[in-house]
Amino acid sequence: MAMSDTLAFSKGQHALQNTLRGFLTDHLPPAVLRAALETAAGYSPELHARLAAELGLTGLTIPREFGGLGLSQAEASVAHTELGRALYPGPLLSSLLAAGVLATAGDRAAKQHWLPRMADGSVTGTVAAASEAGHWSPGADSVRAERAPGGWRLYGHRWYVIGGHVADIVLVPALTDSGLAMFLVETRSLGFTASGQLGLDLTRRVCVTAFDEAPAALLGQGESAAAALEKAERDFLLATAAEAVGGIGWCLDAAIAYAKAREQLEQPAGSFQVVARACVDMLAQFQAVSEVARHAAVAAAAGADQAPVSAHVAALRAGEAYRAVTESAIQLFGGVGFTREHDAHLYYRRAWSAERLAGGPQVHRAAISDRPGR
Repeated sequence: MAMSDTLAFSKGQHALQNTLRGFLTDHLPPAVLRAALETAAGYSPELHARLAAELGLTGLTIPREFGGLGLSQAEASVAHTELGRALYPGPLLSSLLAAGVLATAGDRAAKQHWLPRMADGSVTGTVAAASEAGHWSPGADSVRAERAPGGWRLYGHRWYVIGGHVADIVLVPALTDSGLAMFLVETRSLGFTASGQLGLDLTRRVCVTAFDEAPAALLGQGESAAAALEKAERDFLLATAAEAVGGIGWCLDAAIAYAKAREQLEQPAGSFQVVARACVDMLAQFQAVSEVARHAAVAAAAGADQAPVSAHVAALRAGEAYRAVTESAIQLFGGVGFTREHDAHLYYRRAWSAERLAGGPQVHRAAISDRPGR
């Protein structure tokens, strides 16, 4: 089978793309998005509930036995592309990451209790894994877990936690005397706080989470905890790469519309040619990033050995391209492109922020060079 055949969308994936794009176009136009960003939550809970109830997005990758759709990262990447195109600000990504951790590391009872609620959207989750430097790997500054008479207690901080301000549960990797373990914390518990963290992206809120003797439920230890953490990081890289595809696609469409307007207004030929060249460059970036992101998602869905490396390759390539395209778009649209009145600046902010949340170029290059299968 040719590579192009492997990467081609199935009929179901095309249907998901078309349905979600149409839904977001109708229900999340720029004016509605901007109004949602001004609220305390930073998104519309009503729209989030509709995405859960009508499209099943909150249960996209949750196994069917727990009320989800049971789809793979190949389908999830399609959804994240459309969510990135619309700059969806709700906690879909954070909840899907948390559900993936729970499905990987949780025991049967924890899965039966939480996953159906996450699938129907009544419970929102997130993963608190990043250090202050943005690294997901356990280190000296990791959250510490201690066994107490009443159960486990967590101590420490995690940064860059997506949607932590609205999450009902937080999945937390922590170090015990026996090594790495994965825990679940209910955010209403005493000892847990989530504070807003300043960030460039206006469409995605991140938090610093603090655990001060926070009660926690042990989900898994050792290999199961490490596998869950690796899966969460990989899925996050795949999602941000797919979101970049969507954002680049929006920039390309906006640039083409701008070029057509310049031509209709009979602007000088040289001016139009500059715009046309910018559109061609954006198209090339869009095609290249679409392929690498799709390849990584398909590799993850197939459980390929190179899937972890492919995810880092996709995140690295997508991050660089997304930044370059949004910068080009702002220059193309003139000074208004960087103002709050133009949507281009929202994509520019998402591009820079997403790349940092995913670890940054140096982290990806190190992972690619250190892992087999590159």
